[in-house]
Amino acid sequence: MGNNEISDNSFEDFKTSISTSEQTFNRFIEELEVESDRGAAIFAGTFFECTLKIILEELLNKVKSTKSLLEDANGGLNTFSAKINICYSLGFITLHEYQALNILKKVRNQFAHNFEYKFSFEDKKISAQCSALKLEIEGLKLQKFETARQTFIESVKHLHQKLIDRHYEVITFSAPTFKIENYLNDPLAYQRVGQEQRDLEEFRKLNERDSKWGRKENQTRNITEKK
Repeated sequence: MGNNEISDNSFEDFKTSISTSEQTFNRFIEELEVESDRGAAIFAGTFFECTLKIILEELLNKVKSTKSLLEDANGGLNTFSAKINICYSLGFITLHEYQALNILKKVRNQFAHNFEYKFSFEDKKISAQCSALKLEIEGLKLQKFETARQTFIESVKHLHQKLIDRHYEVITFSAPTFKIENYLNDPLAYQRVGQEQRDLEEFRKLNERDSKWGRKENQTRNITEKK
């Protein structure tokens, strides 16, 4: 089975994840909408930090050092910033998602560290960041909302929908299968990798040749039609 094929068990897991994700999404939105401005910002930031943590936990080896990396104070990946950066560096989130998460992180931090009693989304700086967040969300750029809070919540909803199943997508379609112990324990592994690389190179050459022939045929057809 190729890396991009889904087994029956994986498909069942996928259907289960969709159902679970929908329930999680509904609960998330219900709670988000009844929270205060401060609560909504902190709740959303914490949710997305946990989502990135799940992606990384699924992909990294299930060993004690992974837990330490993600959770210990000096682990290196224990902060929201570190999780955003490593997920983007590994290609698990897009540039727009990376920028949106960084804006959301800033909004969360401002609410978490500002002790003004009535601090809200209507603060000029926060409102500007909510507008910037919306611009990073595909499908929302041209939409207008009455308040900065509504802009924030709608942006968060859309970002949630993009990332809630990302851990499954990454594992199934994008995750590298290389594990050094697999190669150490399998003397034929290097031969298979070499053959795969040769097959890919041959496929690339065939595509390139077909593309050249296609361009030549189009040029010939255009000349004939002009005559």
